[in-house]
Amino acid sequence: MCNMYIKFSSRRIYGLLLFLIILCNSVYSQGYISWKLSDKIGVQRISVETGENIVFYDNHIDTLPKYTLNYDAQNYEITLKGHLFKTSSGLKAVFPGTGKVFLVDTAAGIIERIDETYYSGYNFDSYQFIRNDTIYSFGGYGFWIQNNLLTYYSDVRKEWSLFGKAPFALESPDLQGPQAQISFYDRLNDILYVVYQNEVYSYSFMNRSWKDLGQSSFGFNNQRGYMVHEVSDSTCLLMSSLKTYWWYPGGNSIADITLENGGNLTNRLNVLGLACGYSEKNKLTVPKHSDKLKLGYYFESLKLRTPPIESIKPAYIRRVNDYQNLLFVSFGLFTLFGILLTAYLRKGYLNKRAAIFDSLQWEVLERSVAGPITTDDFNDLLGVNEASWEVQRRKRSEFIKELNATSKKQLGAEVLLREKSELDKRQILYVLNPRLENDLARLL
Repeated sequence: MCNMYIKFSSRRIYGLLLFLIILCNSVYSQGYISWKLSDKIGVQRISVETGENIVFYDNHIDTLPKYTLNYDAQNYEITLKGHLFKTSSGLKAVFPGTGKVFLVDTAAGIIERIDETYYSGYNFDSYQFIRNDTIYSFGGYGFWIQNNLLTYYSDVRKEWSLFGKAPFALESPDLQGPQAQISFYDRLNDILYVVYQNEVYSYSFMNRSWKDLGQSSFGFNNQRGYMVHEVSDSTCLLMSSLKTYWWYPGGNSIADITLENGGNLTNRLNVLGLACGYSEKNKLTVPKHSDKLKLGYYFESLKLRTPPIESIKPAYIRRVNDYQNLLFVSFGLFTLFGILLTAYLRKGYLNKRAAIFDSLQWEVLERSVAGPITTDDFNDLLGVNEASWEVQRRKRSEFIKELNATSKKQLGAEVLLREKSELDKRQILYVLNPRLENDLARLL
């Protein structure tokens, strides 16, 4: 009873702490979305809570006219940074943990909320991506659990709907421990990859099925704070303040590409609401914090390259459980035993046959079992069809004489007898001696 009370009390304390963390995030959040300017080094950042519109250049900051908000943004509990997606209906911004979806009109300078979401708070730090013009969200934590839900935003219903569930169980998130989940959507192969508790899973949208691929070989979850930055349709960067990995899950490949000067590592810029990096062609712009600069930040420009082959290693190790392993080994040994036994019996069988008759004699006997052999059939078996009539007759006579001599010695009687055809008395047929049928049946 005492243990149950302690467990219940710890859950209440844990829940209170989680609520305070979420509350603190909402208090200091400004609901930022941002993108890199295409013509110069600079990042434009907009707040969906205030409409604030600022451009961070490499050497100065510009404050532009605010965006018009077509909604009442008071008491909006929105996470610090949102994700921006280009869709056929416009530029959409979504925020993990809230479920809110915004339509951003950069030409008119207007932001409109387009969802009618009621429930929120269940998917903080979720992974969000776009597939077939639809925005999806996977995982995240909230309501005292690390969830395994795959949801999507419906433009028709204007809310988030359940698409499926991952095969791993729900757990209480450890907000101070290692990162529980890392995800990446492989657009090229239409597969969602998830690393959860150092186990790698995949979800094929084509087959609508999950697979457990094996154990992560690089220990993604040794720290918190990994950010996923898409490089191509099938590759991404896993960026943190300590390590940066190039990850190609479809090819089971990963490489540590951390630069010695820390140029591709993330650092303390969350307060500005900027992303971990911005891609443009074959370059990556990484915002960095600096106490030595008046602006408090700078931009690191890096070239995106495929890692050297020698640095690429397997991202996960395929694992077969003990039962399956034992089953496969047993099946392999049983198959091998069967092959060896068959070979042994076959060898004994052939040796026994060869001790009585040679291969041509056995061929003639096997043919005689099917019925009488005509002279033409016999000539064909002996390969003398093209010889003269006298030669054919002599070869047949010599062969039958030798065959019957061997048969009398081994079996006690002649094995092949001559008979006249009932249809044509001029025609000779060669038939199997009925007295030896049982003996030959055991050898054939």
